[in-house]
Amino acid sequence: MMSAVLEFLYRVLALLTLALVIRVVVDAWLEIPYSILLILVGVVISILPIDVGLRLSHDVIMSLVLPIILFNGTIELNRRLLRDNLTVPLVLVVVGIPLAVVLLGGLTSVAFGLPILISLLLAAIVVPTDPIAILSVFEEIDAPERLSVIIDSESLFNDGVAVVIVNVLLLLIAERPVPTVGLEIAGTAIADILFVGVGGFLIGIGLGYATTQFIHRLPERMAILLVTVLVAYGSYIIAQSVIGVSGILATVGAGLFVETTAAEGASIDRDTLEFVRDTWEGGAFLVSTLVHVLIGAQVPIASLLEHRRAILVAVALVLVVRAVAVYSLVGVVNAIATTPTPRSYQHLLVWGGVHTVVPIALALGLPAGLPHREFIQAVVFGVAITGALVQGLLMPTVLRVTGVRERASQVGPPDGAG
Repeated sequence: MMSAVLEFLYRVLALLTLALVIRVVVDAWLEIPYSILLILVGVVISILPIDVGLRLSHDVIMSLVLPIILFNGTIELNRRLLRDNLTVPLVLVVVGIPLAVVLLGGLTSVAFGLPILISLLLAAIVVPTDPIAILSVFEEIDAPERLSVIIDSESLFNDGVAVVIVNVLLLLIAERPVPTVGLEIAGTAIADILFVGVGGFLIGIGLGYATTQFIHRLPERMAILLVTVLVAYGSYIIAQSVIGVSGILATVGAGLFVETTAAEGASIDRDTLEFVRDTWEGGAFLVSTLVHVLIGAQVPIASLLEHRRAILVAVALVLVVRAVAVYSLVGVVNAIATTPTPRSYQHLLVWGGVHTVVPIALALGLPAGLPHREFIQAVVFGVAITGALVQGLLMPTVLRVTGVRERASQVGPPDGAG
Protein backbone atom coordinates (compact mmCIF):
# COMPACT_ATOMS: atom_id res chain seq x y z
CA MET A 1 0.00 0.00 0.00
CA MET A 2 1.29 3.44 -0.94
CA SER A 3 2.18 5.69 2.00
CA ALA A 4 0.49 9.08 2.39
CA VAL A 5 3.71 10.92 1.51
CA LEU A 6 4.29 8.87 -1.65
CA GLU A 7 0.66 9.27 -2.66
CA PHE A 8 0.92 13.04 -2.25
CA LEU A 9 4.14 13.06 -4.30
CA TYR A 10 2.50 10.90 -6.96
CA ARG A 11 -0.43 13.32 -7.31
CA VAL A 12 1.84 16.37 -7.46
CA LEU A 13 4.03 14.76 -10.12
CA ALA A 14 0.94 13.77 -12.11
CA LEU A 15 -0.27 17.39 -12.12
CA LEU A 16 3.19 18.68 -13.06
CA THR A 17 3.37 16.15 -15.91
CA LEU A 18 0.01 17.39 -17.15
CA ALA A 19 1.26 20.97 -16.85
CA LEU A 20 4.39 20.07 -18.85
CA VAL A 21 2.27 18.68 -21.69
CA ILE A 22 0.17 21.85 -21.66
CA ARG A 23 3.28 24.01 -21.70
CA VAL A 24 4.70 22.18 -24.72
CA VAL A 25 1.38 22.43 -26.56
CA VAL A 26 1.08 26.16 -25.83
CA ASP A 27 4.64 26.88 -26.93
CA ALA A 28 4.31 24.86 -30.12
CA TRP A 29 0.79 25.48 -31.41
CA LEU A 30 -1.54 27.68 -29.34
CA GLU A 31 -1.69 31.41 -28.78
CA ILE A 32 -3.34 31.02 -25.37
CA PRO A 33 -1.94 32.19 -22.02
CA TYR A 34 -0.40 29.20 -20.26
CA SER A 35 -2.10 29.78 -16.90
CA ILE A 36 -5.49 30.26 -18.58
CA LEU A 37 -5.15 26.88 -20.28
CA LEU A 38 -4.18 25.34 -16.93
CA ILE A 39 -7.41 26.68 -15.40
CA LEU A 40 -9.41 25.40 -18.39
CA VAL A 41 -7.92 21.92 -18.02
CA GLY A 42 -8.70 22.06 -14.30
CA VAL A 43 -12.33 22.91 -15.09
CA VAL A 44 -12.51 19.89 -17.40
CA ILE A 45 -11.15 17.75 -14.55
CA SER A 46 -13.90 19.14 -12.31
CA ILE A 47 -16.62 18.48 -14.89
CA LEU A 48 -15.66 14.84 -15.62
CA PRO A 49 -15.22 14.62 -12.49
CA ILE A 50 -11.73 13.36 -11.64
CA ASP A 51 -10.48 13.40 -8.06
CA VAL A 52 -6.94 14.80 -8.17
CA GLY A 53 -6.57 14.18 -4.42
CA LEU A 54 -5.31 17.70 -3.73
CA ARG A 55 -7.36 20.68 -2.63
CA LEU A 56 -6.64 24.33 -2.06
CA SER A 57 -7.74 26.03 1.13
CA HIS A 58 -7.74 29.61 2.35
CA ASP A 59 -4.76 28.98 4.64
CA VAL A 60 -2.72 27.17 1.98
CA ILE A 61 -3.16 29.98 -0.55
CA MET A 62 -2.69 32.86 1.87
CA SER A 63 0.15 31.45 3.97
CA LEU A 64 2.10 29.22 1.56
CA VAL A 65 1.28 30.29 -2.00
CA LEU A 66 0.95 34.08 -1.88
CA PRO A 67 4.23 34.92 -0.09
CA ILE A 68 6.33 33.20 -2.76
CA ILE A 69 4.32 34.69 -5.66
CA LEU A 70 4.23 38.19 -4.17
CA PHE A 71 7.86 38.25 -3.10
CA ASN A 72 8.99 37.01 -6.50
CA GLY A 73 6.80 39.61 -8.18
CA THR A 74 8.27 42.47 -6.17
CA ILE A 75 11.93 41.54 -6.59
CA GLU A 76 11.40 41.20 -10.35
CA LEU A 77 9.96 44.70 -10.72
CA ASN A 78 12.06 47.26 -12.53
CA ARG A 79 12.57 49.71 -9.64
CA ARG A 80 13.39 52.67 -11.88
CA LEU A 81 10.28 52.19 -13.99
CA LEU A 82 8.22 51.64 -10.84
CA ARG A 83 9.42 54.95 -9.36
CA ASP A 84 8.71 56.77 -12.61
CA ASN A 85 5.23 55.26 -12.96
CA LEU A 86 4.19 54.80 -9.32
CA THR A 87 1.34 57.31 -9.42
CA VAL A 88 -1.04 55.25 -11.57
CA PRO A 89 -0.87 51.94 -9.62
CA LEU A 90 -0.88 53.84 -6.31
CA VAL A 91 -4.02 55.78 -7.24
CA LEU A 92 -5.69 52.63 -8.58
CA VAL A 93 -5.04 50.91 -5.24
CA VAL A 94 -5.53 53.67 -2.65
CA VAL A 95 -8.53 55.27 -4.38
CA GLY A 96 -9.54 52.67 -6.94
CA ILE A 97 -10.03 49.69 -4.61
CA PRO A 98 -12.36 51.52 -2.17
CA LEU A 99 -14.17 53.12 -5.13
CA ALA A 100 -14.64 49.75 -6.83
CA VAL A 101 -15.85 48.13 -3.59
CA VAL A 102 -18.43 50.87 -3.00
CA LEU A 103 -19.66 50.93 -6.62
CA LEU A 104 -19.76 47.16 -7.03
CA GLY A 105 -21.26 46.70 -3.56
CA GLY A 106 -24.07 49.10 -4.35
CA LEU A 107 -24.76 47.55 -7.75
CA THR A 108 -24.76 43.95 -6.45
CA SER A 109 -27.02 44.93 -3.56
CA VAL A 110 -29.58 46.23 -6.05
CA ALA A 111 -29.09 43.40 -8.56
CA PHE A 112 -29.23 40.51 -6.09
CA GLY A 113 -31.18 41.98 -3.17
CA LEU A 114 -28.37 41.40 -0.68
CA PRO A 115 -27.84 43.38 2.56
CA ILE A 116 -25.38 46.18 1.94
CA LEU A 117 -22.55 44.81 4.11
CA ILE A 118 -22.84 41.42 2.41
CA SER A 119 -22.73 43.12 -1.00
CA LEU A 120 -19.68 45.15 0.04
CA LEU A 121 -18.04 41.93 1.23
CA LEU A 122 -18.71 40.24 -2.11
CA ALA A 123 -17.28 43.27 -3.92
CA ALA A 124 -14.16 43.39 -1.74
CA ILE A 125 -13.53 39.68 -2.31
CA VAL A 126 -13.81 39.85 -6.08
CA VAL A 127 -11.93 43.09 -6.90
CA PRO A 128 -8.26 41.97 -6.40
CA THR A 129 -6.63 41.39 -9.77
CA ASP A 130 -4.25 38.60 -10.76
CA PRO A 131 -1.80 39.56 -13.50
CA ILE A 132 -0.03 36.20 -13.93
CA ALA A 133 -2.06 35.06 -16.92
CA ILE A 134 -1.92 38.42 -18.67
CA LEU A 135 1.77 39.09 -18.03
CA SER A 136 2.67 35.73 -19.55
CA VAL A 137 1.23 37.00 -22.83
CA PHE A 138 3.15 40.27 -22.46
CA GLU A 139 6.41 38.33 -22.07
CA GLU A 140 5.74 36.29 -25.20
CA ILE A 141 5.29 39.40 -27.38
CA ASP A 142 7.85 41.54 -25.54
CA ALA A 143 5.19 44.11 -24.56
CA PRO A 144 6.27 47.53 -23.24
CA GLU A 145 7.81 47.08 -19.80
CA ARG A 146 6.13 50.22 -18.54
CA LEU A 147 2.72 48.61 -19.09
CA SER A 148 3.82 45.39 -17.39
CA VAL A 149 5.17 47.31 -14.38
CA ILE A 150 1.92 49.27 -13.96
CA ILE A 151 -0.27 46.13 -14.12
CA ASP A 152 2.04 44.04 -11.95
CA SER A 153 2.58 46.65 -9.22
CA GLU A 154 -1.13 47.42 -8.99
CA SER A 155 -1.88 43.74 -8.45
CA LEU A 156 0.84 43.34 -5.82
CA PHE A 157 -0.59 46.19 -3.75
CA ASN A 158 -4.31 45.66 -4.31
CA ASP A 159 -4.21 42.07 -3.02
CA GLY A 160 -3.15 43.24 0.42
CA VAL A 161 -5.55 46.19 0.55
CA ALA A 162 -8.51 44.04 -0.50
CA VAL A 163 -7.70 41.38 2.11
CA VAL A 164 -7.65 44.04 4.83
CA ILE A 165 -11.04 45.41 3.67
CA VAL A 166 -12.53 41.90 3.62
CA ASN A 167 -11.35 41.18 7.17
CA VAL A 168 -12.77 44.46 8.46
CA LEU A 169 -16.13 43.79 6.77
CA LEU A 170 -16.27 40.29 8.25
CA LEU A 171 -15.77 41.77 11.73
CA LEU A 172 -18.53 44.33 11.13
CA ILE A 173 -20.92 41.63 9.88
CA ALA A 174 -20.16 39.43 12.90
CA GLU A 175 -20.85 42.31 15.29
CA ARG A 176 -24.20 43.27 13.73
CA PRO A 177 -27.06 40.79 13.29
CA VAL A 178 -28.73 43.27 10.92
CA PRO A 179 -26.00 44.59 8.61
CA THR A 180 -26.15 48.35 8.16
CA VAL A 181 -23.67 51.01 7.20
CA GLY A 182 -23.39 54.39 8.89
CA LEU A 183 -20.82 57.14 9.19
CA GLU A 184 -19.54 55.79 12.51
CA ILE A 185 -19.09 52.29 11.08
CA ALA A 186 -17.46 53.64 7.93
CA GLY A 187 -15.05 55.75 10.00
CA THR A 188 -14.08 52.77 12.15
CA ALA A 189 -13.57 50.61 9.05
CA ILE A 190 -11.33 53.21 7.40
CA ALA A 191 -9.23 53.59 10.55
CA ASP A 192 -8.81 49.81 10.84
CA ILE A 193 -7.89 49.51 7.17
CA LEU A 194 -5.25 52.22 7.45
CA PHE A 195 -3.74 50.76 10.62
CA VAL A 196 -3.62 47.17 9.37
CA GLY A 197 -2.55 48.02 5.82
CA VAL A 198 0.02 50.73 6.46
CA GLY A 199 1.32 48.93 9.54
CA GLY A 200 1.96 45.74 7.59
CA PHE A 201 3.68 47.59 4.75
CA LEU A 202 5.97 49.51 7.13
CA ILE A 203 6.98 46.31 8.93
CA GLY A 204 7.86 44.78 5.57
CA ILE A 205 9.91 47.82 4.58
CA GLY A 206 11.90 47.62 7.80
CA LEU A 207 12.58 43.90 7.43
CA GLY A 208 13.44 44.28 3.75
CA TYR A 209 15.91 47.09 4.41
CA ALA A 210 17.54 45.15 7.27
CA THR A 211 17.80 42.09 5.03
CA THR A 212 19.58 44.10 2.33
CA GLN A 213 22.14 45.31 4.86
CA PHE A 214 22.63 41.77 6.15
CA ILE A 215 23.09 39.97 2.83
CA HIS A 216 25.93 42.31 1.88
CA ARG A 217 27.87 40.67 4.69
CA LEU A 218 27.11 37.07 3.71
CA PRO A 219 29.78 34.88 2.10
CA GLU A 220 27.94 32.95 -0.59
CA ARG A 221 24.76 32.67 -2.65
CA MET A 222 23.03 29.80 -0.83
CA ALA A 223 23.11 31.76 2.42
CA ILE A 224 21.70 34.80 0.63
CA LEU A 225 18.91 32.68 -0.89
CA LEU A 226 18.00 31.29 2.54
CA VAL A 227 17.83 34.80 3.98
CA THR A 228 15.42 35.92 1.25
CA VAL A 229 13.18 32.91 1.97
CA LEU A 230 13.21 33.79 5.66
CA VAL A 231 12.29 37.42 5.05
CA ALA A 232 9.54 36.56 2.54
CA TYR A 233 7.73 34.19 4.88
CA GLY A 234 8.98 35.73 8.12
CA SER A 235 7.60 39.16 7.28
CA TYR A 236 4.21 37.57 6.58
CA ILE A 237 4.17 35.61 9.85
CA ILE A 238 5.44 38.46 12.03
CA ALA A 239 2.94 40.95 10.62
CA GLN A 240 -0.05 38.60 10.41
CA SER A 241 0.27 36.40 13.47
CA VAL A 242 2.46 38.33 15.91
CA ILE A 243 1.49 41.98 15.40
CA GLY A 244 -1.94 41.60 13.79
CA VAL A 245 -1.44 43.70 10.65
CA SER A 246 -1.41 42.79 6.97
CA GLY A 247 0.96 39.92 6.24
CA ILE A 248 0.51 40.26 2.47
CA LEU A 249 1.49 43.94 2.46
CA ALA A 250 4.41 43.10 4.75
CA THR A 251 5.71 40.58 2.20
CA VAL A 252 5.25 43.12 -0.61
CA GLY A 253 7.07 45.80 1.40
CA ALA A 254 9.92 43.42 2.18
CA GLY A 255 10.28 42.42 -1.45
CA LEU A 256 10.40 46.03 -2.60
CA PHE A 257 13.20 46.89 -0.20
CA VAL A 258 15.33 43.76 -0.60
CA GLU A 259 17.96 44.73 -3.15
CA THR A 260 18.52 41.88 -5.62
CA THR A 261 20.07 43.83 -8.47
CA ALA A 262 23.80 44.42 -8.67
CA ALA A 263 24.81 48.04 -8.07
CA GLU A 264 28.12 49.56 -9.00
CA GLY A 265 30.66 48.93 -6.25
CA ALA A 266 28.37 46.46 -4.44
CA SER A 267 29.95 43.65 -2.40
CA ILE A 268 27.74 40.98 -4.00
CA ASP A 269 28.49 39.99 -7.57
CA ARG A 270 25.89 40.05 -10.34
CA ASP A 271 25.89 36.26 -10.86
CA THR A 272 24.94 35.63 -7.23
CA LEU A 273 21.97 38.01 -7.37
CA GLU A 274 20.84 36.58 -10.70
CA PHE A 275 20.95 33.10 -9.16
CA VAL A 276 18.71 34.29 -6.29
CA ARG A 277 16.20 35.91 -8.66
CA ASP A 278 16.17 32.89 -11.00
CA THR A 279 15.57 30.52 -8.09
CA TRP A 280 12.64 32.61 -6.86
CA GLU A 281 11.22 32.79 -10.38
CA GLY A 282 11.41 29.00 -10.74
CA GLY A 283 9.75 28.41 -7.38
CA ALA A 284 6.95 30.88 -8.11
CA PHE A 285 6.39 29.27 -11.51
CA LEU A 286 6.00 25.78 -10.03
CA VAL A 287 3.65 26.98 -7.28
CA SER A 288 1.47 29.05 -9.61
CA THR A 289 1.32 26.13 -12.07
CA LEU A 290 -0.14 23.81 -9.43
CA VAL A 291 -2.45 26.50 -8.09
CA HIS A 292 -4.03 27.30 -11.45
CA VAL A 293 -4.78 23.64 -12.20
CA LEU A 294 -6.25 23.13 -8.74
CA ILE A 295 -8.38 26.28 -9.02
CA GLY A 296 -10.04 24.83 -12.09
CA ALA A 297 -10.33 21.36 -10.56
CA GLN A 298 -11.99 22.80 -7.46
CA VAL A 299 -14.76 24.67 -9.29
CA PRO A 300 -18.17 23.81 -7.77
CA ILE A 301 -19.86 23.01 -11.10
CA ALA A 302 -23.33 22.33 -9.67
CA SER A 303 -23.35 25.59 -7.69
CA LEU A 304 -22.17 27.56 -10.72
CA LEU A 305 -24.94 26.12 -12.87
CA GLU A 306 -27.50 26.93 -10.19
CA HIS A 307 -26.38 30.56 -10.00
CA ARG A 308 -25.40 30.98 -13.67
CA ARG A 309 -27.58 34.04 -14.30
CA ALA A 310 -26.28 35.86 -11.23
CA ILE A 311 -22.71 34.98 -12.26
CA LEU A 312 -23.15 36.44 -15.75
CA VAL A 313 -24.58 39.64 -14.23
CA ALA A 314 -21.69 39.79 -11.76
CA VAL A 315 -19.10 39.29 -14.52
CA ALA A 316 -20.57 42.24 -16.44
CA LEU A 317 -20.77 44.44 -13.33
CA VAL A 318 -17.17 43.67 -12.33
CA LEU A 319 -15.90 44.63 -15.80
CA VAL A 320 -18.00 47.83 -15.87
CA VAL A 321 -16.81 48.90 -12.41
CA ARG A 322 -13.21 48.13 -13.37
CA ALA A 323 -13.61 50.30 -16.48
CA VAL A 324 -15.12 53.19 -14.49
CA ALA A 325 -12.32 53.09 -11.93
CA VAL A 326 -9.49 52.84 -14.46
CA TYR A 327 -10.67 55.39 -17.02
CA SER A 328 -11.76 57.98 -14.46
CA LEU A 329 -8.74 57.74 -12.14
CA VAL A 330 -6.10 57.41 -14.85
CA GLY A 331 -7.75 60.32 -16.62
CA VAL A 332 -7.28 62.45 -13.51
CA VAL A 333 -3.65 61.35 -13.18
CA ASN A 334 -3.02 62.11 -16.86
CA ALA A 335 -4.28 65.66 -16.39
CA ILE A 336 -1.35 66.42 -14.06
CA ALA A 337 1.28 63.86 -15.19
CA THR A 338 4.30 64.81 -17.29
CA THR A 339 4.15 61.42 -19.05
CA PRO A 340 0.48 60.47 -19.50
CA THR A 341 -0.58 56.83 -19.59
CA PRO A 342 -1.64 56.04 -23.18
CA ARG A 343 -5.25 55.15 -23.86
CA SER A 344 -4.21 51.73 -25.17
CA TYR A 345 -2.58 51.00 -21.80
CA GLN A 346 -5.82 51.94 -20.05
CA HIS A 347 -7.77 49.50 -22.22
CA LEU A 348 -5.37 46.73 -21.21
CA LEU A 349 -5.58 47.71 -17.54
CA VAL A 350 -9.34 47.16 -17.79
CA TRP A 351 -9.28 43.97 -19.87
CA GLY A 352 -6.28 42.52 -18.03
CA GLY A 353 -7.97 42.80 -14.64
CA VAL A 354 -8.74 39.11 -14.12
CA HIS A 355 -9.73 37.96 -10.63
CA THR A 356 -8.55 34.46 -9.68
CA VAL A 357 -6.14 33.42 -6.92
CA VAL A 358 -6.78 35.92 -4.11
CA PRO A 359 -10.58 36.17 -4.62
CA ILE A 360 -10.88 32.37 -4.55
CA ALA A 361 -8.72 32.18 -1.41
CA LEU A 362 -10.91 34.77 0.30
CA ALA A 363 -14.10 32.99 -0.75
CA LEU A 364 -12.79 29.65 0.56
CA GLY A 365 -11.99 31.31 3.89
CA LEU A 366 -15.49 32.66 4.58
CA PRO A 367 -16.85 31.48 7.97
CA ALA A 368 -19.42 28.69 7.89
CA GLY A 369 -22.23 30.71 9.48
CA LEU A 370 -21.94 33.74 7.18
CA PRO A 371 -25.27 34.72 5.54
CA HIS A 372 -25.33 34.05 1.77
CA ARG A 373 -21.97 32.23 1.98
CA GLU A 374 -22.77 29.69 -0.76
CA PHE A 375 -24.02 32.42 -3.10
CA ILE A 376 -20.87 34.52 -2.56
CA GLN A 377 -18.61 31.55 -3.21
CA ALA A 378 -20.49 30.59 -6.38
CA VAL A 379 -20.32 34.14 -7.73
CA VAL A 380 -16.63 34.53 -6.88
CA PHE A 381 -15.72 31.22 -8.55
CA GLY A 382 -17.94 32.09 -11.50
CA VAL A 383 -16.38 35.52 -11.98
CA ALA A 384 -12.87 34.07 -11.58
CA ILE A 385 -13.33 31.27 -14.10
CA THR A 386 -15.50 33.14 -16.63
CA GLY A 387 -13.37 36.27 -16.49
CA ALA A 388 -10.08 34.39 -16.73
CA LEU A 389 -11.19 32.28 -19.69
CA VAL A 390 -12.93 35.04 -21.66
CA GLN A 391 -10.45 37.84 -20.95
CA GLY A 392 -7.42 35.58 -21.09
CA LEU A 393 -8.38 33.85 -24.34
CA LEU A 394 -9.21 37.17 -26.01
CA MET A 395 -6.11 38.97 -24.72
CA PRO A 396 -4.03 38.36 -27.88
CA THR A 397 -6.88 39.87 -29.92
CA VAL A 398 -7.15 42.85 -27.57
CA LEU A 399 -3.39 43.41 -27.86
CA ARG A 400 -3.72 43.54 -31.65
CA VAL A 401 -6.80 45.79 -31.62
CA THR A 402 -5.20 48.30 -29.25
CA GLY A 403 -2.00 48.31 -31.31
CA VAL A 404 0.23 47.29 -28.41
CA ARG A 405 1.34 44.07 -30.12
CA GLU A 406 2.34 45.90 -33.30
CA ARG A 407 4.23 48.60 -31.43
CA ALA A 408 6.00 45.98 -29.31
CA SER A 409 7.36 44.31 -32.45
CA GLN A 410 8.76 47.54 -33.83
CA VAL A 411 11.90 49.39 -32.86
CA GLY A 412 10.70 52.81 -31.88
CA PRO A 413 10.57 55.36 -29.07
CA PRO A 414 11.49 54.36 -25.52
CA ASP A 415 9.00 52.68 -23.31
CA GLY A 416 6.21 54.93 -22.17
CA ALA A 417 6.16 57.13 -25.23
CA GLY A 418 2.83 58.02 -26.69
